[in-house]
Amino acid sequence: MNKIRYHIILAILSLFTLSGCGNWLDVSPENQVTDEKLFDDYSGFRNALNGIYRELSEQKLYGRELSWGLVSVLAQDYDASRLNKAYPEVATYNYDLADTKNMIDQVWIQMYNAIANCNKLIDEIQKKDGSFFPLGEIEKDLIEGEAHALRAFIHFDLLRLFAPSPKVNADGTYLPYFTSYPSKYEPKQKTSDFLQLVIDDLLKAKNMVAHFDSTYAAENGLYSTTWRYSPQSTKLGRFFNSRGIRLNYMAIHGMLARVYMYAGDETNAEREARFVLEHFVASEGGEDALRFATASELTSGKGLNTKYKSEIMFALYDDKLPDLYEEFKTENNTRFALKAWTDFFTEDGDDLRKNLGEYNYETGLYNLLKWQAFTTEVPDVTPNFNLIPVLRLSEMYYIISECRYNATDMTNAQSYLQKVRDAYQADNRVVDMNRYQRELILEMKKEYLTEGQLFFLYKRLNIAIENGGETVNVGNKFTLPIPEKEDVF
Repeated sequence: MNKIRYHIILAILSLFTLSGCGNWLDVSPENQVTDEKLFDDYSGFRNALNGIYRELSEQKLYGRELSWGLVSVLAQDYDASRLNKAYPEVATYNYDLADTKNMIDQVWIQMYNAIANCNKLIDEIQKKDGSFFPLGEIEKDLIEGEAHALRAFIHFDLLRLFAPSPKVNADGTYLPYFTSYPSKYEPKQKTSDFLQLVIDDLLKAKNMVAHFDSTYAAENGLYSTTWRYSPQSTKLGRFFNSRGIRLNYMAIHGMLARVYMYAGDETNAEREARFVLEHFVASEGGEDALRFATASELTSGKGLNTKYKSEIMFALYDDKLPDLYEEFKTENNTRFALKAWTDFFTEDGDDLRKNLGEYNYETGLYNLLKWQAFTTEVPDVTPNFNLIPVLRLSEMYYIISECRYNATDMTNAQSYLQKVRDAYQADNRVVDMNRYQRELILEMKKEYLTEGQLFFLYKRLNIAIENGGETVNVGNKFTLPIPEKEDVF
């Protein structure tokens, strides 16, 4: 493996809803901020953390390629004939074209750079005493905890992209896990060991953010959809609001469930998923923090609740996202027409999620409304357009259902899958347990189409992708090619 040289380039923009920028960016030329000037004030740590979230929200990463762009094309979400020049041959898994190579290389580069930013932040904050921060030790732990969670989250998706799934090979060595800054070289880890490092980081992060998210829950909005994404007060300051677009306590539990499931540890995956339900879902005995969208939210005011944010545990954010989506479509003459939207509702015609599709008379196909903005301005609703969903409540139900199925507990496997269906009024029939995997995948398509998660579902299960009457055997193309020259940083 070539030596990887990575460096810190702190993002120069803070998340729109998270903090005021102040004048700290003006202290050095060319957007480079020296360690001494950045971290000699508590606000530098806040801005450094916000900068990492902002970097992840860019178009090269979750703002496009790792959500509605590259990985959704790989998942066969779109009609390939309507993609035009945006993603030539990506739907056929031809990674050899120069533009495709560059796209994939940029994902690798940007993500390892974001990891470097996490490591630099962790290194610097560990040198500080709690008294350095306005909220004391609780603020220090929050920032460091989120940095650990981000480091785990980014490494995990790098593994899901650039290494075979554990089901194919859990003992192969593919990627390095970086935990220090600066570091020019780290050995490649076995996938099983790599995943344990992800889990270790998340467990540490969970304990560190728990103090803030439990102590200040009523004020920072963890237990309210409105406050989680549209804070009504700045009592603690903007940095501490909008916990839904930060890796908060319940989101870290949800991320642990996802990682354990990918690793094949179903006992811990189910435990973490149940923790989320039992602590943060009112109907399951917890706080009223997460819930499925209501019928009126999905049917009233076309397009206003297309991401049903009440069930999102963690989302990234870009206030320019709808404009960038439209610009990309125009520049590439691309419609992003769905491959087989109506097929998902052949047996479930009452499912409210069908309202997310919009018929396009030009193509004769459907487009998804998730990424489009509308001119209507509605308080507490309009910010929905800028969210980039990463982790949803429904995934916790799906994980429990699949774990119960694999444990031959058919009653609960059916029950937890049906709970999501009932929430969206797809209750005119009960799921057929004789075709359980097909039913599970159908549900996940309705939830995650164009959000980037379906590609990883097929990869985890190591199965062919079926959509629009076509069966695509992806095989070893589930694994993206690592850049030929790894020292491109």
